Amino acid sequence: MQIKSLAIAVAAIVVAGCSRTIARLSPAPGAMSVPGPGQGASATVGGVQVVARAQAWQWDPQDLSTKATPILIQLMNNSARSVLVRYNRISLTDEAGHHFNVMPPYDVNGSVSQAFTIQNPYYGFNRFAIAPYLSRWYPRFSRYDGAFRYDATYYSPYVTDYERVRLPTVDMVQRALPEGVLAPGGSAEGFVYFQALHKDAHSLTLAVDIVDASTNAVIGTAQIPFIAK
Repeated sequence: MQIKSLAIAVAAIVVAGCSRTIARLSPAPGAMSVPGPGQGASATVGGVQVVARAQAWQWDPQDLSTKATPILIQLMNNSARSVLVRYNRISLTDEAGHHFNVMPPYDVNGSVSQAFTIQNPYYGFNRFAIAPYLSRWYPRFSRYDGAFRYDATYYSPYVTDYERVRLPTVDMVQRALPEGVLAPGGSAEGFVYFQALHKDAHSLTLAVDIVDASTNAVIGTAQIPFIAK
């Protein structure tokens, strides 16, 4: 599945040179739309509310939608348990069954310049502990002290994918949703980045697994349908 997804990513980057071929996402009919920036919709599973907003990117690069698909994610944990925030638990799937993974904007094994560190986050974080391997980017965040394994097989391929299109930018890193653990009553917000999507993908579903941080059990999956134009 990982190899297939990377092959789709390469093909998407090739077609990204012509912006008219790139899909613009908006909530599908029947989705629970929400007000605010971009085109947003919401779903709640196991007491955790997920809001996803397409067409919300306004920063550098201005043409990001021709190179990647940014979606602004907001998480509100109204349950009684801590939940994981992990990229491999967030995905897009089109009507043909093609599966698109989140492209992590961090080179965990590389150096980090001061410009890329998040001293004062743009978005709200409350009762959120950062994944241990991302603490260099988030020096003011609490570091999660439980088991939170770095998945090199997931992260590594995307470093070269970003380099191919000269990404990520400082804004992309500073506005990203980091991996970590969201405690009861907490909230977290930031962008996740998928490969650029071709217009031929008429409908897609954003899936966010709600995972118990203590047991690693999937409580449920929040699903938000989008249409591509």
